[in-house]
Amino acid sequence: MPCQELGRTRGRQPSAASSQHSTARCNILNLGLSMVLLIAVQSSPAKAQTPLAERGLALSKLHCARCHIVSESDRFTGTSSTPSFKIMIEFLKDWEERFGSFMARNPHPAHIRLDGDDPRPEHLPATIREVILSLDDIEAILAYVDQMAVDLGKKQPDD
Repeated sequence: MPCQELGRTRGRQPSAASSQHSTARCNILNLGLSMVLLIAVQSSPAKAQTPLAERGLALSKLHCARCHIVSESDRFTGTSSTPSFKIMIEFLKDWEERFGSFMARNPHPAHIRLDGDDPRPEHLPATIREVILSLDDIEAILAYVDQMAVDLGKKQPDD
């Protein structure tokens, strides 16, 4: 039943007081419906990803989400001083180069190393648990980032 009709009963026109009450109920109803739609849109599943990109998302959540927000579903992870994956893709012109060289960019060398590399040098502080990645892990993370860039319209598929 439309909101305008909520105050009408059995063909009678509502009084001014009941009309205000009906308007308030309509506003609450509209707000509630808007919130339900917003939640439904925000929680809708992400676009289809390749198995490699899905693995990259899982690795990103496991290792990168300590500092970065890596997906919309994990908006409350990370630290406030660290940019999210989405922000880097959307606002940095050199985002591809930055993601491609993340292991060499500070502060990553202090806590990330390749599987098979020498242990962390003593002069690098052990501020958090060390992350050891394989080349396949890095490929998967970059596949996830590329898929995110495609989803955001910042990259064409199969670039």
